[in-house]
Amino acid sequence: MIVLNSHNYSDWKIKMEDLLILRDLYDLIDRVDIPTGVRELEWKTLNMKVVATIRQCVDISILKHVVSDTNADELWHKLSALYERKNALNKTSFMRKIVRLKYRDGESIVVHNNTFMGLVNRLASAKFPLDDVVQDLLLLCTFPDNWENPWCPSVPNVKKNTCSCKW
Repeated sequence: MIVLNSHNYSDWKIKMEDLLILRDLYDLIDRVDIPTGVRELEWKTLNMKVVATIRQCVDISILKHVVSDTNADELWHKLSALYERKNALNKTSFMRKIVRLKYRDGESIVVHNNTFMGLVNRLASAKFPLDDVVQDLLLLCTFPDNWENPWCPSVPNVKKNTCSCKW
C-alpha cells in the first residue's frame, strides 16, 4: 500500500479510496450522522476501523499531526486540507510537466504513457481535468516529429502520413 507523504497526496487518495471501498468502509467518509438501522456501537467500531486504516497508510512524519483524530470524516478532510493542492501554481506545474514531457528513444511506450497519464490524473485531482481530445493531442506532441502516427495501422499501398484520426 502506498504511504502518504508530503508529495504524493493525489496518488495516495485514489489508492486509499479504493482500499476503503474494498473494505466496505468508504461510506463513513463525508458522513457525520449515524444511518438509520445502524447501532451506535457498530458505527463507532466502523469509524475506528476507517481511522486505523488511514493511519496505517500515512508516513510517520504525518502521523504526528493526526494521532489524536478519532473521527474518520474529520481525519479525511484534515489530510485533504493539509496536502491536496488545488491552487493555480500546482496546476501550472503539472501542465508544464506534460508539455515538456518527451519520449526518448529506447524508452518503453508503456512507461512513457504511464508517466503521461500520471500527470493527467494529477491535473484531474487538482480540479483541472483535460478532455480526451486535449489528452490525445498532448500525448501525440510528446513523440518526435519524425515518428509515424503510432495509432495508424500499417496498411500496404497507403502513403506515409495520410492516416487521419477522427475525434
